[in-house]
Amino acid sequence: MIIFISFYFTAQTKAQDLPVIRTVQKAYAKSTRNQTGVSGKSYWQNKADYTIKVNFNPASRELKGEVLIDYTNNSPDTLKSLVLKLYPNFYKSNSMRNMPVSVSDLSDGVSIEKLNIDGKEVGRTSQHVGGTNMFVPGIKILPGRKAQLKINYHYTLNKGSFIRTGEVDSSSFFIAYFFPRVAVYDDIDGWNEFPYVGKEEFYNDYGNFHVEITVPGDYAVWATGDLLNCKDVYQPKICERIHKAEMVDTIVNIITPEDLKSRNVTTKKDINTWQFEAQNVTDFAFGTSDHYVWKSVSVMVDSVTKRRTRVDAVFNPIHRSYIPVVDYARKTVELISNYFPKVSFPYAHETVFDGLDAMEYPMMVNNRPIDDHRENIELTAHEVFHSLFPFYVGSNETKYSFMDEGLATLTEFYFYPKIDPLVPVNYDITYMNNSAVSAEDVPIMTLTPQLYSIARFTDKDLKPALALYYLKEMLGEPLFIKAIQKYIHNWHGKHPTPYDFFNSLNAGSGKNLNWFWKNWFFEKNDPDLAITKVIERKSDYEITITSLGTLAVPIHLTITYQDGSIQKVERDLSCWQKKNKTVVFHISNKKHINKLTIGNELDVDIDLSNNKWDAK
Repeated sequence: MIIFISFYFTAQTKAQDLPVIRTVQKAYAKSTRNQTGVSGKSYWQNKADYTIKVNFNPASRELKGEVLIDYTNNSPDTLKSLVLKLYPNFYKSNSMRNMPVSVSDLSDGVSIEKLNIDGKEVGRTSQHVGGTNMFVPGIKILPGRKAQLKINYHYTLNKGSFIRTGEVDSSSFFIAYFFPRVAVYDDIDGWNEFPYVGKEEFYNDYGNFHVEITVPGDYAVWATGDLLNCKDVYQPKICERIHKAEMVDTIVNIITPEDLKSRNVTTKKDINTWQFEAQNVTDFAFGTSDHYVWKSVSVMVDSVTKRRTRVDAVFNPIHRSYIPVVDYARKTVELISNYFPKVSFPYAHETVFDGLDAMEYPMMVNNRPIDDHRENIELTAHEVFHSLFPFYVGSNETKYSFMDEGLATLTEFYFYPKIDPLVPVNYDITYMNNSAVSAEDVPIMTLTPQLYSIARFTDKDLKPALALYYLKEMLGEPLFIKAIQKYIHNWHGKHPTPYDFFNSLNAGSGKNLNWFWKNWFFEKNDPDLAITKVIERKSDYEITITSLGTLAVPIHLTITYQDGSIQKVERDLSCWQKKNKTVVFHISNKKHINKLTIGNELDVDIDLSNNKWDAK
């Protein structure tokens, strides 16, 4: 079939400049950032290295710890105060929260027993705690200088209100955000003083971690980083299985139900101290249990160096839906390395731990068991993909969660046909159709703490995911991947803003995409395509598709002929780039058209009633 397409323009546009907030304009002026997609010549970021020793008592849920922080001020500013994050204070009785907590979990929060800075004790009167922030004024850290903090502390882990951390069952725990840390001080906002109130996520600096975790002797521990003392804490056969799993493509049962029954997993001691080390990561988390099984496999993530990543599923054996999770996670790591974005998975292991949430941490995932096959795949892919964003590329989740959630949500419908080809594409996009141009709907660039109601999931997860999916369709998969790789290359190990993301993809694709970023990310627009006119001529059909809304979306036209044959005609969203309101298709009429339909399973449209045309 010969197809002709016409575009009728209502306005001519030139390349648009994006509206840039004042703090980013100042960063441009100081050359810490620029509009080329790479960090500026004066870019800097501070660093904190952590040596942590904790003792966790499962019976009382008390965690006692000592943390030594070597903090480096790489900024050009003299720091006259410090801001620390005490994330367990989320459960403090008088803290602000935007998520419910059971009364039984309300506590006194983190108790700071002792705080020393450069060997000098900081008294309680100089520690000002407000929610999850602790302010320490009256110090002086010159540019390029270091400070050492030593903190002794304790708190009680939450039991019933599991929000990213807490008790899973009476002898299984996932423990995150468990140590005092120095807040991020950056070139955009200075100190990150956003409190942690529940829904919003995190923003931390990169650093090296050496962590010692002491638990009762029959508990195993899985954590961020490499286990340094396997022979001291595991039975020899367990260490042998771990080593085997790191070398092979087949699943290894490292801890089996039989091992648990015979109590032959850990060394025969009253307590064990587990030592882990992680380099250049933004956080550290661990899980512990005395009755979890462990399935493991590894996958080659770099064909040049032959480097492999070990992938684990650690779970309660009564949760049968967890059995295939290790395979879903392995395939996700493989897809990241070889399919999208074709970047070698950056970590030595990725461990999926059976918990009560759906949350990511460096090298760790805490996922609840899910019986639905499709949701199980999507959730695993989503959380494992977070390894790249916000960990390998350290975006600010607290302010702009779309920078990591959009990409992770993209994998939910981009990866699962690859993970299980038998699963048809049937992703639910009704959330966006329902929230578009509603009272709650806002531009994607809206700060995450300002998102509410039905627009929250849409504007931080689904809308950016669909935007990137349509961008892939417009650029073509190879160029889209090249552009994402450019962004990763420019900003891994650093702290990009959304503008750095937009500029990197512009540079990586070789195209000025500002019209697209503006339409999808900076404006509140509605998607609404309609078949508004069909004229049959002697030689062709003239089919007019009109954008009744203001959001640029692709056209997927399905033509059904009277003989039952089907033809598909597609135009990517750039067909609306010049703000034209109509696109006209000219289809040969050698065969009579019986029905026309626009839209597919991933096309958003707030009014589906005008998406069909039937011949009379």
